[in-house]
Amino acid sequence: MKTPLFAAALMISFCLASCKKGNVKPTGLFGSWELRGQSGTIAGYIKTFPSGNGYILQFNSDSTYQYSHKDTIGGHGPFRIIKNNISFAGATYDGIYFNGSPSGDFIIQKTDSLTIGNTYADGVTSVYVKK
Repeated sequence: MKTPLFAAALMISFCLASCKKGNVKPTGLFGSWELRGQSGTIAGYIKTFPSGNGYILQFNSDSTYQYSHKDTIGGHGPFRIIKNNISFAGATYDGIYFNGSPSGDFIIQKTDSLTIGNTYADGVTSVYVKK
């Protein structure tokens, strides 16, 4: 009788230890996303990008990312997502944190689009489509 109880307690302990409070494992995020638009800043910056532009944001299942343009890597490292922890324009969004940064960006994921931005007045919001 002690063995099944011990096994159940051990399994619960592993599950609890592997999850950090608030962190979520995104579904559908993994894979390549191509940049299609950017907007923001106090000056009202708006730019669109055509299909095949080469700006790619890749999310991997091991919680790492890579940002590249054509064959040049512009950034890479770990990322994490925290559920409902960034408030912006009267709503609450999931936050994405790159490379251990304490400040995150909001992330809005739909089936075939991804929006990542920040709440700063001079910040830029980027929109990607699934590749």
